[in-house]
Amino acid sequence: MAGIAPAANHPSLTSAPVAVLDETAPNLRTVWSRCALVGLGGLFSGATGPLVSTFVPPLVSQVLGPHRTMVGAVMAIDNVLLLLLVPVAGALSDRAVARRQSRLPIVLAGLAIAAVGMALFPVATALGFAGIIGAIVALNTGINLQRSPFQALIADVVPSRERPLATASVTFQMCVGAILFLMFGRAFGMRPAFLAASGTVVVIAVALRLWLREPQPALPSSEEATKPPSLVSAAGAAWRGDFPGVRATVVSLFLLQLTFQAFTTWYALHGTERFAVRPEDVTIGFIAWALGGAIGALPAGLIGVRIGRRNAMLAGYAVMVLCLLALDRVSDIAQATPFIALASAAWALPTVNAFPLFVESLPRAQRGTLAALFLLCLALGGAIGDPLNGALFDLFGSYRPLFLMMAVYTAMAFVAVLLVPKGAGEAETGPAD
Repeated sequence: MAGIAPAANHPSLTSAPVAVLDETAPNLRTVWSRCALVGLGGLFSGATGPLVSTFVPPLVSQVLGPHRTMVGAVMAIDNVLLLLLVPVAGALSDRAVARRQSRLPIVLAGLAIAAVGMALFPVATALGFAGIIGAIVALNTGINLQRSPFQALIADVVPSRERPLATASVTFQMCVGAILFLMFGRAFGMRPAFLAASGTVVVIAVALRLWLREPQPALPSSEEATKPPSLVSAAGAAWRGDFPGVRATVVSLFLLQLTFQAFTTWYALHGTERFAVRPEDVTIGFIAWALGGAIGALPAGLIGVRIGRRNAMLAGYAVMVLCLLALDRVSDIAQATPFIALASAAWALPTVNAFPLFVESLPRAQRGTLAALFLLCLALGGAIGDPLNGALFDLFGSYRPLFLMMAVYTAMAFVAVLLVPKGAGEAETGPAD
């Protein structure tokens, strides 16, 4: 089993040469161009995920009829592929880096397969059950194949101090893409929306292939430092604290995902019960969350650069707690909407700055596997969140405590980030590439 090389075994970036860019005086246009290019990964998520969530469950139900267990089993295919492909793809990308090769071909392969999957959905129903299964498998294979290599690629391509701006661009483009493609789907229907999304994914792949340049990996200082770890050894190293701040960051991410999952899954039921409104009236809350995330994303990156990643995350969690407590006290849905938007803008602060803090201390040849750990932690929060929150609502006999529960999760995430040592995970404190 390959071991994990602790960050302390690597020289500081301040004492190592930079292969591609002089970071002492970066050109502002170059910085934003690079961040916009990397942010296309977020546009990919925004173009595909919301359309799939909106249109695919009714498609599956149309083909399978009233067999809800079968519908649920088919919709779980994405989670199975996530568990299988995210760790494997991350490890494969690390092996490529250890051989001084690129992660990008794995990302491009994933985008190409996902584009095919999106294009298949408009004709899938005509092909029956096999068509639906084929489209779902193709799309989710593509999505999960590129996830961990793309996360690692952000850290490979973007210099340390610019990484919050890059993840801000990813979050911004994801939110804007979700809004635009949902509006497109509502206006023109499923078929044009899925074909447009497929074409967009192809354009993203072409843009990354033409313009994204990975710096050449540094020559390995030792064989051990470049051997990709297994996911188990990576998780063990993170939990032991081999990488400063990673363990606490992972815990805070899990709690952040619990908070997000609580809102996305249960707000519609909470709103209709508490405010006595129609289900369609509750959608304004989801629109407010998407707009708040889009508005808050780029400032979140700038704030992370300015005051530090840890401080930015703490500020975001603190504002979220205040907003969620206020949401517990509002009397109607109109009063709730601006607080939801503000809570989402604050949510962008930890969302944008968590990965730069997480990845800072990781050696380049191990980022793919450890990025898989980052993504699986988010997936675990989502998987546990729904049954946990459902059990709590059963306990309380009502959906009324939703925002109090979210405030508790967020306060716990705040405490977790307090446990990140000061200075850990901040810009230019990690190993050289």
